[in-house]
Amino acid sequence: MPDPSPDEPLSLPQRLAIVYERLDRLPAATSADEAFDRLGAVLDEVEDQYSGVAKNPDPGLKFDGRMYHPRADFTTRGEDGSIHAVTKGNEIHASADGTLVISSRRTGDEVYRRQGAGTAPGGEQAQQRVNSKAAKARSTTSGRRPSTPSPGAAQSPAHRPAGPEQKRGRSK
Repeated sequence: MPDPSPDEPLSLPQRLAIVYERLDRLPAATSADEAFDRLGAVLDEVEDQYSGVAKNPDPGLKFDGRMYHPRADFTTRGEDGSIHAVTKGNEIHASADGTLVISSRRTGDEVYRRQGAGTAPGGEQAQQRVNSKAAKARSTTSGRRPSTPSPGAAQSPAHRPAGPEQKRGRSK
């Protein structure tokens, strides 16, 4: 699907669908840093083109109509090379192998998944530990997390949650 004309601002769910589509067009990331940096670059591109809101260099926590890359103070790095970030509406997890998973904070459902091309230290066991840590992080409440869900948690029909066989890295 070609990108729409940027004549009028698009809705947040429409912009998210474009972000996911553009991420899918890129080669698979080989590391958490690469996946996380690509997400930020693509998000900025799409928001510059379609949000109609100028980028604020220090956006704060109040929604201004534009989506931003996760803030450093809401981003943690794991000993296994993973990156976990919390935004107003989503949790983002980039595994050491470059796999990127975005989940809704409101529902816990995966709204986007892109398998990485790298090899995570410890293989499948490391991924199970990462998934367990992410689930535990979702179930705990931190005073640092914003409390209002964002409309950014909307799920693109093209990026429904992966089935159990895909979540374990297998495909039919």
